[in-house]
Amino acid sequence: MANSKRFSGKFGIVTGAGSGIGRAAALNLIQAGAGLSLADIDESSLKALTGEVAGSDAPKPLIQKADVSAEAEVQLLVDNTVARFGRIDFLVTSAGILRRTQFAELAISEWDLMMAVNLRGPFLCCRAVVPIMMKQGAGVIVNVASLAGRTASVLGGAHYTAAKHGVVGLTRHIARELGPANIRVNAFCPGATLTPMVQRATPPEELERIAGGMPIRRWSKPEEQARVIAFLLSEDSNFITGACIDSNGGAVMV
Repeated sequence: MANSKRFSGKFGIVTGAGSGIGRAAALNLIQAGAGLSLADIDESSLKALTGEVAGSDAPKPLIQKADVSAEAEVQLLVDNTVARFGRIDFLVTSAGILRRTQFAELAISEWDLMMAVNLRGPFLCCRAVVPIMMKQGAGVIVNVASLAGRTASVLGGAHYTAAKHGVVGLTRHIARELGPANIRVNAFCPGATLTPMVQRATPPEELERIAGGMPIRRWSKPEEQARVIAFLLSEDSNFITGACIDSNGGAVMV
């Protein structure tokens, strides 16, 4: 970063902050001076994260256990953020789940769960912060989609791919609507990233095989993806909205 504290005086929300890309994004933003509300369904993971940043120059983070598929919990998160910081400059929707069930065995209940967390969740979070950002006259949203939102997932099932395509479509549409209100909205589409969720779902030999099929023959670290999110939230990307930003080691070239 040219300015290590470039998010000083900025306040936002990161969902899925307890693990993976969301956690890495939160740490990066706190180190850059941002005041954050950290949300995750696993509250203990948030407490561990705040322990890591104790003593930081950034404002003390607000932590909140939240199910992003539950409207009331999302609204409470947003209300508490405004009560703590007075405004919401940005939102990162990183909360998500991964399931590998093959299409022929895919139960309706699992389809509904995937849509609730991975698509309804970003929708609810965006809808809750937009009135605040409109009143402020500015705001930035980064919806964490996936390489699956550009093509088809190599790990997740059809429901994962469908939900991530939905996130990309949602992002593009609301970016068009909200541009005149000075609110930027972009989708971030990370490819193979070695998160705890991926490692739990994937045998080591499959991880190796997938890495071997990419031009950059390795998996990304969450910290690398976090830096792309920070760019999309920063003034360096002021003229980017409605975009689908890829970071996939060349797995898909468009």
